[in-house]
Amino acid sequence: MPVMCDFRPFRAWRYNLKKIKFSDVIAPPYDVISAEAQDRLYARSPQNCIRLILNKKEAGDSETHNGYLRARQFFQEWRSGGVLTQDSAPCFSLYRQTFSDPADGDVKTRTAILGRIRLEPFEKGIVIAHEKTLSKPKEDRRKLLEATRTNFSPVFGLYEDTGREILGSFGAVLAAKPDYEGVDDDGVRQEVWVLRDSATVARIQKAFSEKKIYIADGHHRYQTALDHSRRVREAEGVSSAEELPSDFVLMALVEMSDPGLVLMSTHRMILPFTGFDSGKAVCALEPFFRTEAMTSESILARLKEPDAPAEPSMGLLFSDGRGFLLTLRDLRKAMEKMGLEKPELWCGLDVSLVSHLILGKLWGLPESEWEGTIRYTHSASEAVRKAASGEFAAVFLLKDPPVRILRDMGAIGELLPQKTTYFYPKLASGLVFYHHCKGDYDGNQHPKG
Repeated sequence: MPVMCDFRPFRAWRYNLKKIKFSDVIAPPYDVISAEAQDRLYARSPQNCIRLILNKKEAGDSETHNGYLRARQFFQEWRSGGVLTQDSAPCFSLYRQTFSDPADGDVKTRTAILGRIRLEPFEKGIVIAHEKTLSKPKEDRRKLLEATRTNFSPVFGLYEDTGREILGSFGAVLAAKPDYEGVDDDGVRQEVWVLRDSATVARIQKAFSEKKIYIADGHHRYQTALDHSRRVREAEGVSSAEELPSDFVLMALVEMSDPGLVLMSTHRMILPFTGFDSGKAVCALEPFFRTEAMTSESILARLKEPDAPAEPSMGLLFSDGRGFLLTLRDLRKAMEKMGLEKPELWCGLDVSLVSHLILGKLWGLPESEWEGTIRYTHSASEAVRKAASGEFAAVFLLKDPPVRILRDMGAIGELLPQKTTYFYPKLASGLVFYHHCKGDYDGNQHPKG
């Protein structure tokens, strides 16, 4: 059988626990860090990885003096100063997060394997995206990758293994004391075991060779790494037959049926816009949705029920206190109104219906104004509070999407609308670092760079 996923161990750079406390140096992914959180992480430790993934801007920054170059300098200093140490041989890492589910408070665990994966263009169908990428985040990550030649944060990928053959044999490992452990600001316990045994490493690599990988989070970093790989090859004049360290990217792989996979909805909050009237807005919905008047509590309860409406459904709240459960009457009729050349599966998504049917067609808000009018939150309680505050014209409460939606969209070659998926918790940054350097790559001594 041909190789699908080329997932490999590598000589990772890791924090030296003799010099640092693990909880002091990990951080969330760069794109969820506020200015306040950035300050807090900077103050926590002079070796916190915030200085690598999201270095502060300074007065006088230029092409030759900026945050990307400061990140490179910190990484070099920490390696030479022993803050970071390197594995003596290529390894995988087992990574477990223990957390409270925001929905019900239940304690859950999610387990991943950390390694480096060969970058594949999406059209090959080996690594499958589900979300569009934006130019601004890609430009930011490009500059960091070009300056440091290092992946500091793993891309979050999913794979199918219904028999749990890959993780099923790690019971003894997970029962042992981890090599690294700490707790982040959200109370999530982060644990890492280094898998050094050569037979285990070979088994993992072989097991993944027949898998497809679905990107759960980190689309911008994956696409940036893919583009960077092409540029490096062209700049160095290297043929496609020669393998380079930049042909791979750091990835954490989680099994798609992992009981700790929590996929949260992203509720839509609509700012007031010209011509909006809540009474007329409800009337415009009637031909396409059944509208049942309900409190916000009842709406949220219905959306989480196992026997919730099989048809696409969502909640709608207005600032005057009115609330409705909206249930689509006829998907075909909705698709005709939307006028998009998209498959039924995509058109029936609640996020597609909110934007392309309700806002765009029924309420007359042009797509060019969506970015300035729609705000997002993953917290249902926040969405309810915002609806009552009067700040927003309307708030849409959405169901938690099923994890299988990534596989389903991949099967039909479609991307989900922006802000559809939000996996909780985020993967931590600072677990391991993949440096695109020949010494780290092939097991030889690490050269300067």
